Amino acid sequence: MTIIHAPIKKRIKQFIPPILTNKIIYFRNYFNFLKYKDLLLNNIKLKNIHKGERCFILGSGPSIINEDIMQLQNEIVFALNNFYVHPDFSKIMSGNKDNYYITAPIHPPQTEKEWKDWLCDMEENMPKNTTMIFGLNRDDTNIKYICDQYNFFNKNKIYWYFSGNIFNDYYNYSPQDVNITRMIWIAETVSIYALIFAIYMGFNDIYLLGMDHNYICNKKSKRFYKNGIHQYNEEERLLKGSSEVKHSAKALYNIFFQYEILKNNTSKQIYNISNNSLLDVFDYVKLRDVVK
Repeated sequence: MTIIHAPIKKRIKQFIPPILTNKIIYFRNYFNFLKYKDLLLNNIKLKNIHKGERCFILGSGPSIINEDIMQLQNEIVFALNNFYVHPDFSKIMSGNKDNYYITAPIHPPQTEKEWKDWLCDMEENMPKNTTMIFGLNRDDTNIKYICDQYNFFNKNKIYWYFSGNIFNDYYNYSPQDVNITRMIWIAETVSIYALIFAIYMGFNDIYLLGMDHNYICNKKSKRFYKNGIHQYNEEERLLKGSSEVKHSAKALYNIFFQYEILKNNTSKQIYNISNNSLLDVFDYVKLRDVVK
């Protein structure tokens, strides 16, 4: 097999129109999506199951540690990625409402062992009544592969989604790209996937808490916790010496772009209730005013 080194790949891309590059990537990802097509058809069960209700999506921004999230014990919540390490997690998820836990698709630079250890720890701390939502992508060593190998989350209900649609400046919105029974966007952050699910499930009011998105100017404290099991030296391995600010700024642009598209193409009300947040796409309201 011929290995094309990165500088050669870059030169080749200079001669390929971006629209053609996007099509090539799309069909490559779609080919992998077909392996999970029947699995994702199960998501039709989630269509509008919470029509007219409200939910809270809980991220890991450092501001959330100063919020009294115990007020959400009897609310429907989506907890994201590594939120299970929050000191009030088990109490929040033990309420009398449906609760969801959603993670992004896994990918390098983390190893299979690192992902396995993380999922194992997550399962040990996950209430049985929590519905899990896991992301898949074209990588063969995905969460489903690891869960099948090690029999993780057998006691939880699980739904899956497949992330494969390229998102860049050439992207044109289509409702099918946020249909969770099909291949959806590749997002820079798991909160985008949670929003897509919340909209699909029919929630009328959606509140974002812990979505600070201020890591460009808050390098010392990007999350309310220090390090996750799967995040050891993550930035050093991912950036490989390149500018962290450049990487973060590009990711933030795509995140806010996707937020805006979701806002502009839904009748649902989406609010930001995160303190010290740069997220200005949605109207800001205070948590205490929402739950009082």
